[in-house]
Amino acid sequence: MAFREIVAPTLRELFVRQIIDMIFSGELKPGDRLPTERDLAEKMNISRSMVHLGLEDLCRMGFVTIEPRAGAFVADYAKTGNFETLGAIVKYTGAALSNEMNISMVEARNATEGGAMIRLAMTHTDEDISSLRKMVEELSKAAKNGEDSKALAERMRDFHVAMTQMSGNILFPLILSSFSEVSLGLWENCVTFWGPETIVQQENRLIDLIESGRGHEAALYIENIFEHYLEAHDIHR
Repeated sequence: MAFREIVAPTLRELFVRQIIDMIFSGELKPGDRLPTERDLAEKMNISRSMVHLGLEDLCRMGFVTIEPRAGAFVADYAKTGNFETLGAIVKYTGAALSNEMNISMVEARNATEGGAMIRLAMTHTDEDISSLRKMVEELSKAAKNGEDSKALAERMRDFHVAMTQMSGNILFPLILSSFSEVSLGLWENCVTFWGPETIVQQENRLIDLIESGRGHEAALYIENIFEHYLEAHDIHR
């Protein structure tokens, strides 16, 4: 049994986390000017150099813009963000995602998977299809053996990541995997809402569509599943 070293977050990380939390909560809005480095250091009881480094991190992540002689301003991360922004969302927000962010995450996931399914439908091998069917069989067996919803959700996530890997597009699995941990709760919600038996049927349906070359139908199928979920929970985009 291996135990990992427990590492406490640094003051720099805590500073970054607090600013990001304030942005996601709406307390800080795009265009807001942040206090000076001196003021932030005094208010937060950390060194000015730590504030400076933290602001540089936030700028690199797309959450803040730094203008010479004008100061630091909250950025519209949806416009200025990059892969580091997505990584920061995963690292710093954890399970505390807003409804809007949850919907955005599923839409991004569906778009990525949809593109992968379209490509995989055109390029798949018999080995690809066999591997996917084996994963679904293992998911079915796990459900019958009483695995909990989190374990089944992990199997679902691995199945969908595998499809993007098989598509041959280098970026699809990178995008999907980059927020796979933070979206695990969404996969678990799917298992709870649909039930293991329906989940297995849905995954097999996707494989059937991909095997028969109907990638666009597979992409539309996962979108329809999501729409049904939203309607059942009275969630509006």
